[in-house]
Amino acid sequence: MEPRATGSVVQARALGIHPGRQDDVSGKLQAALDDLAAAQGGVLELDAGRYVLDDPLFIHGSGVVLRGAGKASTTLFFTRPLRDSIHANTNWSWTGGQIYFTSRERLAASAAENWDWGTNECWLAGPELTRLAPAARGTDVLIVDDTGPITPGEMVLLEVSDPPGPDNRLLREMAGDVAGARTYDWATRAPRLNGTTWTWPVVVTEVLSARTVRIEQPLRVSLHPETPARLRSLGPTVHDSGVEDLTIENTLLTQTTHNINPGSNGVCFHAVHDCWATDIHVLNADVAFSMTAAKSCTLTGISAGGRSLHHFTVTRAASHDNLVQDFELEEFTVPAVPGSYLHGINVEWLSSGNVWRRGTLRTGTFDSHRAMPFENLRTDITVANTNAVPGGALDAGPFFGARTVHWGIHVTTDETLCMDITDTAPRSLTAGITGVSKPGSRLRGAGIDFEGDLESERLAFGTDLGPGRDLLGLQRALLPIA
Repeated sequence: MEPRATGSVVQARALGIHPGRQDDVSGKLQAALDDLAAAQGGVLELDAGRYVLDDPLFIHGSGVVLRGAGKASTTLFFTRPLRDSIHANTNWSWTGGQIYFTSRERLAASAAENWDWGTNECWLAGPELTRLAPAARGTDVLIVDDTGPITPGEMVLLEVSDPPGPDNRLLREMAGDVAGARTYDWATRAPRLNGTTWTWPVVVTEVLSARTVRIEQPLRVSLHPETPARLRSLGPTVHDSGVEDLTIENTLLTQTTHNINPGSNGVCFHAVHDCWATDIHVLNADVAFSMTAAKSCTLTGISAGGRSLHHFTVTRAASHDNLVQDFELEEFTVPAVPGSYLHGINVEWLSSGNVWRRGTLRTGTFDSHRAMPFENLRTDITVANTNAVPGGALDAGPFFGARTVHWGIHVTTDETLCMDITDTAPRSLTAGITGVSKPGSRLRGAGIDFEGDLESERLAFGTDLGPGRDLLGLQRALLPIA
């Protein structure tokens, strides 16, 4: 999406909030952001300088923007990790932020579950609107039981269930229904996915008749009688809000071992849509930028540095259609400690339609973090591919689903890990990979991948695609956005 701001512009200095002091300004900034939310949106502008905050900032309202004077000019210095300011657990290893976009209701639901992200972290869904008839992947017209409860122009939540059992039709669809997906032992190799319900927010653009609707995007999976599907209203969320032109600096804490990070984090988008982060730098993070059940969010000009981190960007819990572009992960000033793991740019847990383009990873890798993300694109990226590994729960199944694309990737170290994925990702494409002397991902044989013919393609291996490195740019040139 293109960032946009509506409503009034409020200068923080007019509210008595000034940089360069040692007193905590998080309460005053939070009150100002809440006032803008109550006013249906607006911009809070910060002067250049350094602000000290003891607590994170929550953006609970739509149309609310927090804007600095530039990421080289305005710094928000957070004195405490989320473990100390919100709740003492270790789940901040993969979600949560010092700038935290989420609805009050979503936050309250998480607190009520004692912040157990494994059981309660996705969208808050409203009532069922209608049930769907079987439909083919790629269609944008759906047959429904009743269009009466549907309002054109509204985003709804498409839910597709995969009942527990040996068939696993939905998971096979997400894996491209290759032969290996049909023989895969989902129950023992991916119990976390067995019996899943996939959620995908999508806008209903038109009600065409009493039984048909048109959706804004083509259907991403086929619907079958054995995979019951429905539309539900989207519960409380935040949309059209953003953070711009500043640096988030965490107090420098010694890095912990894997998955016990205290939450020295950056920006988090949690159960929100059409939000953005533009020109944001994060220092001394565990997780720099996280998307948990996020939809159509845009991260542009983002970067991270300082001490070693766990995730640069993490995209999880059925996050869809997000765009990360013009990004940089810097060399770390403090290297990783033994027992910690760097992943780089992550995607996991049935997330789809996400794009990373025009970026540089001076360390880190492409982390497809199991739980079968599908239909994602990484393009026009230079990657050192060092000091990092892919991750994910060992009982969460394959690294990749279908239609994963790595296009126009340059590796600076001849490290093949996770680059050419035609040996492990079904019905996927690798094109224009340079800087590695041999194909292959080094993931094949890890014990969780699909056997047999993956029906994937490798094109132009070792060939620099030049101006064609950016596949999204090529697609946009052919099909301009109206």
